[in-house]
Amino acid sequence: MVVMSSSMSFLKTGSLIFNLLVFLAGAACAALGVYILVSDYGPKELSGVLGNELYHIAAYVAIAGGAAIAVISLCGCVGAAKESKIVLALYSVLMTVVFIVLLTTAVLIFLFLGQTSHQTKESMKTVLIDKYGVDQENPENRVVTEMWDFLQTQLKCCGVSGDANSSDSWAIYKTKSEWFKTGESGDQLIPKSCCNPDGDVTMCSKVSSFDGPPNTNPPYSRPYRKNPHMYHTGCYDEIVHYIQGHALMIGGIAIAAIVVMLFGVIFGVCLCRSIRSRGYRY
Repeated sequence: MVVMSSSMSFLKTGSLIFNLLVFLAGAACAALGVYILVSDYGPKELSGVLGNELYHIAAYVAIAGGAAIAVISLCGCVGAAKESKIVLALYSVLMTVVFIVLLTTAVLIFLFLGQTSHQTKESMKTVLIDKYGVDQENPENRVVTEMWDFLQTQLKCCGVSGDANSSDSWAIYKTKSEWFKTGESGDQLIPKSCCNPDGDVTMCSKVSSFDGPPNTNPPYSRPYRKNPHMYHTGCYDEIVHYIQGHALMIGGIAIAAIVVMLFGVIFGVCLCRSIRSRGYRY
């Protein structure tokens, strides 16, 4: 009887502590989603650059998922505190559902990552070519322009993808964009947001004596010099590079979330069985 009581006390205390941590994690996830929605460069603005609603959807998923996890963890806390089999059974079922959803989502993301990446890259090209720097009376175009300038400044990139010898990085402005074709660029060959703030703006964004970008267009048939005053790598590539640099952390968080869900189910089932063995009806 003493062993049973000690085991019950351990399960109850462990379940309360565990679910409190899960509640805090869920609340933090929901808060992050809300912050993304209300930030100056939120999902609406970034979706305009990406050409799809993936970022927007991710913000709402974070809010819904975080809130759901917080509510489920509260069920676990109430069930453990009241020693209620019904509440604990509901908690175990809901945690199992969340566990399956998380695992399925992770697998689907892995399977469709390549296809989604290609679509995102193509959407970014279309948005930049058609909307950057033109018809600034249009709120959508103005937001797109501001967001591209923000990305290029913060990520130290220019254009969409590739390096200095790519027609889709810095050269996309000169060779494809409506901003350049319609004369909206003035005497600029590329936007100033593509320029190193510590460098020479004229050598970067305008016609100059520099033998290479941005005066000459790719592809180059002979060795060329990179212009030290401008950014050459596309912003899509910089985003991918950032994600890859944090892949271990992202993967660790995903695995930890799945393990936490699994432990939640185990705690709930064990506590429920322990309560049943003590003769509680509810």
